[in-house]
Amino acid sequence: MQNQDWTPEALADHLQKAVYLEMWTIPLYLTAAYSLQVPGSDAMNPPGLESMRNANNRSPEQLAFNNIYSIAMQEMLHLELASNLFNALFAAKGYSPKFTGEWAPRFDGFPPWIAGTVPVQLGPVNDAQMRLLAAIETPEPKSDRPPNGPQQVYDSIGQFYKAIEQGIDALWDRLYDPAADHRQKSEFADPGYPDADYTGFSATISGDSASARKTADQMIQAIIGQGEGSRGPFIEPDLRPEDLKDLEDRFSHFARFRMVQAMLKFGEPLKIYPQTGSDGLATAQQRLNAGFTSLLEALEQGFAGDDGLNLASMWGLPRKIVGVWAAGGVPEFQYVKSGA
Repeated sequence: MQNQDWTPEALADHLQKAVYLEMWTIPLYLTAAYSLQVPGSDAMNPPGLESMRNANNRSPEQLAFNNIYSIAMQEMLHLELASNLFNALFAAKGYSPKFTGEWAPRFDGFPPWIAGTVPVQLGPVNDAQMRLLAAIETPEPKSDRPPNGPQQVYDSIGQFYKAIEQGIDALWDRLYDPAADHRQKSEFADPGYPDADYTGFSATISGDSASARKTADQMIQAIIGQGEGSRGPFIEPDLRPEDLKDLEDRFSHFARFRMVQAMLKFGEPLKIYPQTGSDGLATAQQRLNAGFTSLLEALEQGFAGDDGLNLASMWGLPRKIVGVWAAGGVPEFQYVKSGA
């Protein structure tokens, strides 16, 4: 296929798949992170950014948590970027990214457009699970062919994003309308806010066609360069947070997962919640499913309208995840349609 084989329908499909892919990674990473019994934390007081920056808490469990949780936070940024890319080109045409129904994440395998071979499951920090997480973020193989038009299946996530980059380049002038309402959201990166974590690039696309396209290219490079497209252990300076306390975010996702794998192989066993089950497990799982469903519906509604994103259900997930682990189960993250 040649570049002219890119159609608006094919690009919209690819951008929707990118949104799904980024959303798919977040429960996998959060489930692993919160399986760790970090000292000083429990179901009511789960670890988070505050514990990450506590210099007095340097337990192996905290360090492993820092590496995994920081990746999950960066995936939330990537989810926002992918959704804004979709809206920049298709919001004016009456479309917006979907998060529910057939586009609710499933954890029984890799997304079918990515040729993954490692078994997929939600689980704790152990050898098998870290092998899966590292496989998701494995740098694009040098043997990967450059995409040549839209494909049904890609060898790697990096190759998939290069295809999106190609599709955007082929169709940008045809699809982007500078005067349209692009329904852009900015919660994680915006140079307009001095306290934003990432100030080397913007999470929002606007302005004339040339400026907007440059921003779109930077956003794609951020997704690739922070994750599976980073061949070295260090993220490029313009893709890192400015805050020197965000040490983990200076390393690629693959490098951070490999660090946890090294801790498992060479260090003391990491303490995780036992999977023994309890009378409260079903209730804890229902609460998690309700919170996850609320998040997916809030994201779908937020990117379909002009109001800001309601991320309350996102920040409420940690307690619900640890609640399932503490009840002796493995979080499931099931979408349950409201009213069902």
